[in-house]
Amino acid sequence: MNRSVRPENVEFTVKAAEDLVLAGKERSIVRVSANNMYSCLMQKTQRFSSLFRHYSKHHGLPRESLDFFFTNRLDPEDSPESVHLQKNDIILVRRRVIPTILTLPSHSDEAYFATMRELFLNGDGSDIMLEVGPNREILRVHRLILTTRCEIFEAMFRRGAMKESEDGVVRIEDHSPEMVSKMLEFIYTNRVLDMAKLNSNQLIDLLTLSEQYLLLPLKHLCEVAAKDVLSVGNVGRFLCAAEKFNAAYLKEYCLAFFMNNTNEIVDDENFREEIESCPSMALTIVRASTRNVGSSLEPIPKRRRLNMPFDEPDYLSPGT
Repeated sequence: MNRSVRPENVEFTVKAAEDLVLAGKERSIVRVSANNMYSCLMQKTQRFSSLFRHYSKHHGLPRESLDFFFTNRLDPEDSPESVHLQKNDIILVRRRVIPTILTLPSHSDEAYFATMRELFLNGDGSDIMLEVGPNREILRVHRLILTTRCEIFEAMFRRGAMKESEDGVVRIEDHSPEMVSKMLEFIYTNRVLDMAKLNSNQLIDLLTLSEQYLLLPLKHLCEVAAKDVLSVGNVGRFLCAAEKFNAAYLKEYCLAFFMNNTNEIVDDENFREEIESCPSMALTIVRASTRNVGSSLEPIPKRRRLNMPFDEPDYLSPGT
């Protein structure tokens, strides 16, 4: 006669290694005091998940708030047999330690740029005075920042080099206060916030300033901004400025624009006036036209790639 084999059981104790607390925002309640002993009987092959569930429910504690340990932390899939639990052995139960998630400290360059822009705008602590335009509008600036960021100002304010180094006053007569202010904004903050709002005349003025004060990154910003306002009516002025200041990217873009809009441009009065005032521009256009004609005769036409004037983040455009 077949008899069913009764599963082998093991008797053991669950001991609270510390106070087991039901924690809340308003108050916390000790559900199980430290060293409390709780007797248990389990089948040797029974999973510990049933013990965990029973113990937490019996004592009014969330299951996820407790961890159980024998020689190591017990897994819910473990069993008394798999961890070699014997009669009268003790399993310890502790509050689960929730690992602290450390938020990496971060910083934003925007705060720095905003502070530098505010320093420029309010002129606090300034020790240099710029007299700009025919009305000698005053812009107050800081010698250290100008000499650090601009080699022209560095040479100007070198001790004993020029009159400006002694009296701290600089005259800038042939530019508008608005565009000199934009140049200074770039010197202070490495950007010009409203560059996209400048018109063609303002961009050419700022391009001229960038060339005079050897601010190559600002020159590149002007070149890129110019292509967004380029038109039939101003391409001549931009091309002339590109020729004069060796602005390679702007020059190539103007020539490409000219080739795509030749008929409209040559009939434009503004363009004819620019040709007369900048004769070298005519030769540049002729050479570009010849280059394009020669390219069109090749079996496989090759399109010239317009290289951006900057590949590395030496400075920041307003959108970054």
